[in-house]
Amino acid sequence: MTHLPDTTLSQAIPVRATTRRTSLRCLASIGFAALLSPSSASAQSAPDPASYPSVLSYRTVRVADGVYAFITPEERTGFQSGNSIAIIGDDGVLVFDTGNIPGLTRRQIAEIRKLTDKPVRYVVNSHWHPDHNLGNSIYRAEFPGVRIVGTSATRAGILERVPTYFGQMKGFAQTDSLMKLRLSTGRMRDGSRMPDDVRQLWTLVVKDYADFMPEVLQAKPSPPDLISDDSLTIFLGTRRVKVMSPGRGNTAGDSYIYLPDERVLLTGDLVTVPGPFPSTSYFADWIRDLDELKALHASVIVPGHGDVQHDYAYIDMVRELLTFTRERAREAVLRGVPLDSLQKQIDFEPFIKRFTNGDVVRTDAFKSFYPVPAVMRAYEEASYEIQGAIPKPGD
Repeated sequence: MTHLPDTTLSQAIPVRATTRRTSLRCLASIGFAALLSPSSASAQSAPDPASYPSVLSYRTVRVADGVYAFITPEERTGFQSGNSIAIIGDDGVLVFDTGNIPGLTRRQIAEIRKLTDKPVRYVVNSHWHPDHNLGNSIYRAEFPGVRIVGTSATRAGILERVPTYFGQMKGFAQTDSLMKLRLSTGRMRDGSRMPDDVRQLWTLVVKDYADFMPEVLQAKPSPPDLISDDSLTIFLGTRRVKVMSPGRGNTAGDSYIYLPDERVLLTGDLVTVPGPFPSTSYFADWIRDLDELKALHASVIVPGHGDVQHDYAYIDMVRELLTFTRERAREAVLRGVPLDSLQKQIDFEPFIKRFTNGDVVRTDAFKSFYPVPAVMRAYEEASYEIQGAIPKPGD
């Protein structure tokens, strides 16, 4: 197979918050039907936004002896942090991913100090997306001498791409203002009454953005200083921590952690709930990575976003979705179907129902984060593999 160079896929494809911004700008202009079909919008009303936990909150889950997962609210609007995990050993602590909300990171550090008097000796970043590593600088300040581990692609992404993240967050302000205006009038752009589902979803987005922005603007990028592009075993006394870097997958260089003695798997964004986030992904490699995860036969799985899992049923569903997307893209390239036509033709509805179970907020998140960037990435990947070149926009 001809492998797709890391630098050739569209560099303009955004991370999730920008995908959300683009989707909501369209939604704010032309109405809710741009993202939700009538059947999905009416299938189940969105709960009261006040019932959702704040993006500034987290739950602590003990997943094994000395292993604690800080589970953040399920990804819903693009304005929140990824999960973080503390692994406590005989002579120190290793933390996997550090989030992007400084106040949240500091509270998690305070909790670690209540759990143990051992210092954090290592931080491992799963990938370059800022919601998993903007807390690095805080760990460096709190634990002088801490080593931060990541792939060369993760280091490059933090140095080269994460600085643009803050501008992306600020760039949502115009859409935020428009949504607030629509909410205050209770009317859509065409003057029609705002549906209850739209009101509830937009209220949630506006709330998350208001909570998130003052925090994230305090964060400072800080890249890994210890590079591992293959595998690395770290001993915390007698505890073995295997840092595995399979290569490309969700990004150009992902890492996950496996604790063989406890059979605990920490996936980073190779696995996320309520759906995969494909905006910087490599489909063929990602599918291979999921097979690698499944071969470990872990008994506990902590995803990059979402609740702790105890079997591979969800990972199997993610693999099925990625395979479907990749196969449809390859078929389209072979038949000469343009990208914009494929975007209109491909039918994700069966997967949306399985991933969301009709939940309005999950459905909106899935439709905002998956179809457009997934089809674009898969199409470009297929074009390169089949034709040996990346199609120009509009081809």
